[in-house]
Parts: sequence; C-alpha cells; structure tokens
Amino acid sequence: MNRQERKEWYYYEIHKIIDGIVYRQCSQCNEWKIENEEFYLHNKSKPEKGYQSECKECSIKRSTKRQNEHIQEHNVYTLNRYHTIPRVKEIKKKAAEKARKAGKQKEWQQKNPDKVSQYSLFRRMHKNHNINKHEWQRCKEYFNNTCAYCGLPVEDHYNIYKGELRKEDLQKEHVDHFGENTIDNCVPSCKSCNCKKHTMELDEWYNQNNPIFSIERYQKIIQWKTEDYKNIS
Repeated sequence: MNRQERKEWYYYEIHKIIDGIVYRQCSQCNEWKIENEEFYLHNKSKPEKGYQSECKECSIKRSTKRQNEHIQEHNVYTLNRYHTIPRVKEIKKKAAEKARKAGKQKEWQQKNPDKVSQYSLFRRMHKNHNINKHEWQRCKEYFNNTCAYCGLPVEDHYNIYKGELRKEDLQKEHVDHFGENTIDNCVPSCKSCNCKKHTMELDEWYNQNNPIFSIERYQKIIQWKTEDYKNIS
C-alpha cells in the first residue's frame, strides 16, 4: 500500500456517509458527528488539512484541563501576549464595569469559588515581596524616601480612607511585574503610580510618553535593580 492509498484508507476509516451527510469519528471520544463547523474546529496552523481530528467538545475539554493544570503559566501568557494590548485592555475595562453594574461579576464569583481562589493565589504570589524590614528601609533610603517613579516624598503620601485623610507609607512595587519577589525587583512607589503601572512592565509604562517620566529616576531604578541592591548590609 503506497502513501496515497494509506491516506484514502485512513479517510474512509474515520468518515462515513449517511443519507448524503458526511460524518467524522472523533479521535478522542470516538463518537460519530457531522463534519461541519458546529461539531469540529478547523486546523488553524494548517488550513489545508481541514477539520481537526477531535471534535469541538473534546478540544475544549482538553484545552480547559491544560489551563487548569498550568494556571500560572496560562495567566502569564495571556497577560503578556494579549491582555496588555491597549485596545484590548480598554474593551475589557468597559465590559468589566458593565458586568459589575449588572451584578454579573458577583454572580460569577459565587458560582466559581475555586477559580476565584486560584486567581487570588496567583495575585498574592506576584504581590507580596519576600524582603525583611531592614531591606525595605535601605531600599527607601536609596530612593531618598520618595516614590521611585514620580519623586513624591513619603511625608506627602496621604490616602483618603473612609472619609478621613491619613498618612500612609510608600508601597512595595514590582519593577518587573512577573519577576521575582526579591529586593532587586522592589522599589518604593506612591499608591497612584503603583495603581497606574498595574500589570505593565517598566519600559511599557515608564517612558517619555508618561508625564511623570524622569530620565534620572529611570536610570536610578535600573542601577538599583542591576547593581546597587547588592550593597545592602
């Protein structure tokens, strides 16, 4: 049997025609389903191959299972590759605001407590720094007890809480959002800069298009991150 004959044999093994309708056997669940876009996905990488070997339902189950097993890697990928696109971020922001006002966000959280827990764990992993009080104090002193980004002194860092004006310390901020939780990746930041930078990387947010940008402060952040953090004793 030559190659062409094997291809034809395989095609007829997984296809059958009933009342003029072509059915295809799923490679995973082995069920026979109509070969169309309702039940099968197209092979995006190689369109000439037509539909994928597994049905749409099995493909979704496999994809969801992999995402749940590798939730951290999946979140990093989507944030870096997709959710950081300005146009996408704006669309998602408006959609999320609309969902919150309609009460759909709270409803989804109540129905998916496991996913909420996973997301909360992921956020904590990239929020909390593994540094001690001495390291944090030296870090603030290096930046003259000011915000590393806008230069706001700690004395002027205030926050409104429940209608009252209260003094608040500068916050520990990740220079590289998905970097390590160590002192070299930590700089003091005011609450405003920390919120505005959010999940963006340093060069993506802190550049000449940012009104608070300062080349001197930028160079100091880089110097701290690459070399001067080692001088902590």
